[in-house]
Amino acid sequence: MAAPAPTPVAVRLGGERLGDERALGTAAVLSPVMARWDEGAFLAPVAAALTAGHRVTVYDTLSLLRDGDDLQALAERWAGVLAAAPVDLLVGNALGGAVVQHLLAHPWTHRAHVVLLSAPTVADDALDATLERVAAAVEAHGTATALRLLHEVVRGPADPVTSYDDAPHRADDPAAGRRLADGLRLLRRADARRTVERFPGRLLHVHGAESRLVQGHHLATGPAHTRVAVPRAGMRPHTDQPDHVRQAITAFLAPDQPEDKYEEGV
Repeated sequence: MAAPAPTPVAVRLGGERLGDERALGTAAVLSPVMARWDEGAFLAPVAAALTAGHRVTVYDTLSLLRDGDDLQALAERWAGVLAAAPVDLLVGNALGGAVVQHLLAHPWTHRAHVVLLSAPTVADDALDATLERVAAAVEAHGTATALRLLHEVVRGPADPVTSYDDAPHRADDPAAGRRLADGLRLLRRADARRTVERFPGRLLHVHGAESRLVQGHHLATGPAHTRVAVPRAGMRPHTDQPDHVRQAITAFLAPDQPEDKYEEGV
């Protein structure tokens, strides 16, 4: 008997009324890898920059994952969901952003603005090795240990290693560990450079200038695209420097904003 088709798991965030409900756009956000879905809490530090003009739906990227999927297969499954009601804004964080970049080959995405948070376009040997080290720790040592290793590489420069609280994961949940390992391994050998470089719409890459994981050389851009390297931020710039990231997103989404407004950070 065939396994039931996976269904998307999501939470909706409210949008501020702009005087006319029809003025609100529609945004879809794809989450990073999580051992357990946090119902969109990861986005909280910068959510206001999105909900000011959009009805926002935050999706658990791994909710559509099937055994044997690679990144392209997962992206095509999300295309089948999101193409039904094309969005004005596509946002992706980490794995979610890698999926979004694969979606950009579809013409229905070309009308959307795209915001990517620490989302690799291409994975190199160093990124692959780091992700595999964490994924392999799930099988070898358990989910809590793997999450501590992951924290070491995603934490911000001001966030000490000892700050990670593994209490929710001390009783290892095999399903949570499998989500973590399978999700991280989806990024192995990822490469959406040609798709991103050819994307004709506007796109904003945001990454932490001091990230130990996704760095500037993991990102690709085209002529109408921008990269912002957030100072004093690691893999989670929206958590490390939320004001900076909110401002970058707000400026990017401002109507009729001249392209020269966007400059890569240092």
